[in-house]
Amino acid sequence: MDPNRCFVPFDLMRLRGAVAGFAYAILLGVINCLMTGAALSAEKASTPTSAEQTARRELVVALFEWIDATNRRDFIGQSRFYPDSMDAFYLWRNVPRSAVLAEKRRVFARASTIDIGSDAPQLIIEPGGRSGRMYFRKRYVIAGTARDRTGEVLQELRWVKQADGWKIVSERDLRVIRQARR
Repeated sequence: MDPNRCFVPFDLMRLRGAVAGFAYAILLGVINCLMTGAALSAEKASTPTSAEQTARRELVVALFEWIDATNRRDFIGQSRFYPDSMDAFYLWRNVPRSAVLAEKRRVFARASTIDIGSDAPQLIIEPGGRSGRMYFRKRYVIAGTARDRTGEVLQELRWVKQADGWKIVSERDLRVIRQARR
């Protein structure tokens, strides 16, 4: 296997409720791939430190948990990923946690279906392993609102490790790939 390439041919992020054994096995394969230094990273760098390898594993797991909480409309589960203030939340800048959570609560309350899926992320871990950027193609269906929304975007999440775990400090779409509203 080429150590600079990790191909995972599954839709890893379509998890519902408890993690099924098969999906968990795939997740372990991705984590193993990340641990070996395989390039899901967009940047060529020197050998990652132990802290950076740990950050990769933790961030992949955090992404799975974040998407799973979204799909289950688990407001409390979603809430734990947001710090007191965010640099960016889609088109908003310098956003207080209360505004982010109010928007999440509004979407959860109005939607009868939320279905988020993603490809394996590209990760860029900053030296020291305390922050990182994550890029991935996100597919979404949000139905039951005044206008149903479906589409696919290139999403960026910026993460910072705080005392109580990894927090998303920036959540935004970099590019709309496909979008439909009904």
